[in-house]
Amino acid sequence: MEDHDNKNFHWARMKGYSYHAKSEGPFSQGAGNLYMFRRALGFRHHVCGTYRNRPFEIFDCEKQFGKYMHETYWCTVIIIPSSGLDIPNFDLFPRRETKSMETLGVKGLDLTLAPTAAWDERQMIDSLNKNYMLFAGGAFETIQASMKSAPHLVPSLAEMTKFFKPSILRFLATATTGFIEVQDGFIAIRATDGRIITPDYAEILLEGSERERLMEVANDFLDALAQGATEPPMPSIRLANTYKPHQFFGTMIGIVVGFLVGVMASIALYITLRNHYVLYLFPILGLTGVFLGRFIGNRITRTK
Repeated sequence: MEDHDNKNFHWARMKGYSYHAKSEGPFSQGAGNLYMFRRALGFRHHVCGTYRNRPFEIFDCEKQFGKYMHETYWCTVIIIPSSGLDIPNFDLFPRRETKSMETLGVKGLDLTLAPTAAWDERQMIDSLNKNYMLFAGGAFETIQASMKSAPHLVPSLAEMTKFFKPSILRFLATATTGFIEVQDGFIAIRATDGRIITPDYAEILLEGSERERLMEVANDFLDALAQGATEPPMPSIRLANTYKPHQFFGTMIGIVVGFLVGVMASIALYITLRNHYVLYLFPILGLTGVFLGRFIGNRITRTK
């Protein structure tokens, strides 16, 4: 079905790409299993073609979010096969999107350098740590492995350390991207800028020729990966796994217990005072309990 009034349709036709107003998901076999598309409800304005000698798919994806997953938003995503590149699986989350993860103690990998490292190398590492949170194997896989008490990350820290070459670090230190997922032969990148459709949640949609910005970024990243394959590893780089599952679960338990204590305190006050104005304290005491519980749970488990 063709939407002749849509900018994506006209752009695809002008460039000689194929256009699908709606689809069931990525056409590339296996790409639908990417974490990027968990809780995906729909796909639209699906464009396929070849750009800079690489096949690509770019489309809008509808995702669920919110406490009960009753709300949705749309975002533009590009997928390109990474065939021919020997690269480990990993996720890169922009720091601006990880506040809730850091609050729960999910902090990814820390990149550091030996004291003898050159100044320009330090600048690249500082920029990467400032802009992104790195998960070896993927964020979901990292948490899952920790819950199962896996002996080590897959890929290992040693594999990830060898992967970060100057070209790759230089790209990540200067580029502006959304969430990047590298999994099982595919690279998927979510748009980071575009037209914000709703004030309630940032729906980042790229239309027509706007999508070429995301295509450029994705291909520049692949070029950096290809160039990095020919470069020697940086001997001064170090990686440390800062994810602490006991701290994550301690924080979660603290939040639940704190909320229940806050609610119980509200009920006790209402029974004692018999004043309907006490009802206004329910949300205040409940939230106070949540914050105190999270803080206490975090502090207790941090010492382990």
